[in-house]
Amino acid sequence: MIKDLGDVLAQLAARPEASWPELVEQQFPDDPALAAQALIWLRTNRERVDDEEITPVLADERYQLGVLLDVGATASVWQAHDGKLNRNVAVKVFRGERSPVLDEILAEARAAAEIASDHVVRVLDVHDADPPYIVMELVGEWEPRKGVLAPGGSAATLRPRSHAEAARWVRDVARGVHDAHLRNVFHRDLKPHNVLITPFSRRARIADFGLAISESRSNDGTLEIAGTPGYIAPEQAAGLSPHLDPHDLHDRAVLVGLDVWGLGALAFDLVADRPPWQADAGFEAWERAAIAIESPELSREVPKRLRVIIAKAMALDPKARYTTAGELADDLDALLARQPTSHETSRTARVGLWMRRNPQLAITVGLAAILATLSVVAYVNVVEVRDQRNALSDEARRAQLENEQLTARAQKTRHDLATTETELATKATELEELRTRLADADKEYEAIVAAKERALRDADAATKQLADQLAAMRGERDEARVARGLYEGFWTRARKESTEATTERDTAQHDRDAARKERDTAQHDREAAITARDTAEEERDKALTDRDRAEAIRRRIESDLAHVTAELAAVRPHPLRDRVRNQKATTTAKAVVLPPPAPAPIPVDAAAAPEAN
Repeated sequence: MIKDLGDVLAQLAARPEASWPELVEQQFPDDPALAAQALIWLRTNRERVDDEEITPVLADERYQLGVLLDVGATASVWQAHDGKLNRNVAVKVFRGERSPVLDEILAEARAAAEIASDHVVRVLDVHDADPPYIVMELVGEWEPRKGVLAPGGSAATLRPRSHAEAARWVRDVARGVHDAHLRNVFHRDLKPHNVLITPFSRRARIADFGLAISESRSNDGTLEIAGTPGYIAPEQAAGLSPHLDPHDLHDRAVLVGLDVWGLGALAFDLVADRPPWQADAGFEAWERAAIAIESPELSREVPKRLRVIIAKAMALDPKARYTTAGELADDLDALLARQPTSHETSRTARVGLWMRRNPQLAITVGLAAILATLSVVAYVNVVEVRDQRNALSDEARRAQLENEQLTARAQKTRHDLATTETELATKATELEELRTRLADADKEYEAIVAAKERALRDADAATKQLADQLAAMRGERDEARVARGLYEGFWTRARKESTEATTERDTAQHDRDAARKERDTAQHDREAAITARDTAEEERDKALTDRDRAEAIRRRIESDLAHVTAELAAVRPHPLRDRVRNQKATTTAKAVVLPPPAPAPIPVDAAAAPEAN
């Protein structure tokens, strides 16, 4: 059996490394633990290390190394027995020389020891001895039939059996990452190799917190967080500051964004069987990540709801990702429970999810809705037939009623025709009276218009005469002002020259008083002229009002004539109506010519009146 196993492993070692997981699973389909051990042996043989390096000697004799679980580039993981507590543990032993990077790894491991979560592999002890090593909780389960502890394997070896199992693994890892973030511990290198799966219950737990720091430093001493090229975030591939402080809100958001991307990349690998970034066209995987202009896309075979969640976790813009790993875990929880996620807010999506969660109840409700619809349709048809029958009965009753109404209207029309003949004679008499009144109104209107025009002409003449008088008085007032100025100047010079000019000053004073009296007289005459002009304008307005009133009377009479004519035209032919129509046509043909409106009087310019001193 051992010889056959060695031959099988030798054959597998000759095949390409990328095909090892699939070939191992095919060779050992019923024994996952043996398949995991075979894959570890193949990778160990690839490293070509010495026996002394593969089986290191620990400084503390408390831990006795047993089965080799995994081998990496800088460390190997062993199943060991803790003699002090009598339990099985996992020991990660580092190889190579001591360096600042290794010191930082050990410091991060000490920080990770504070994380208490069901989804995180607990760090139990950290040793700085030569070689340095980290003691961790052993992920495994007891096999009931054989009575032995079966160690778990990484998600890179034990692949998910369905998309739902992949989502469940990522949800558990996201819960562990969120618990670590609460203790200000950040992973920065999430990938399937760091996710351990129990062999029977197939639960996922995250390991190796804070072990993803590269040794590359730039010339100015900047430390770059490199991570694994195939799973690295774009901003991480471009390089980040080594002084990111978890207590600073901005730096903390950057660190959380890196781990949220890592969770999305982990989910991408589990459902697509490949990392998000791959070397292509001369570019390395990390270069693809650094120059990426869009996130990697999943195939249509992956359910759309899961694709949306992974796409948000792997958004190129860190602000567009989930703000915490817990939010990503909540969305995956809702996905697994067929509950609405944060992306599904429409009522249609929620109803569809409810139907998927409750298929039997949904079918019952659907059938009930169909039966209710059929019942409603049947009821509507019955009501429609009944309404049609009632409508026909109502239509028959309406037709009978209309016949009776037509008979009554015919009798009433015959009676109205006889009455109309009597009214025509009366209307003819009223028409003659209206014509007589219209002629009298026209004569009265012409007389009023003539009188008002005469009054307007007289008012215009009086206004013109008053304006001439005002102009003459204005000239006299100006001459008086000039004379007063001369007299005042003469009086001033006389008072300065000699006291004998008192007599002349009194004379000038007397002349000034006389000029003032003349000015007051002219002002009084101007006010009288303005009053006369206002009186003339009032008379003119009254005349225009009387003319408008006469015009309204004439229009009302014409309207009465038109109404009577229309009534006459509505009845049947009659000799009397024809005679009245001929007389109305003759009267209408005579156009009433109104005299043109009197011109408005020219208003006296108020500025032309003499100013009051």
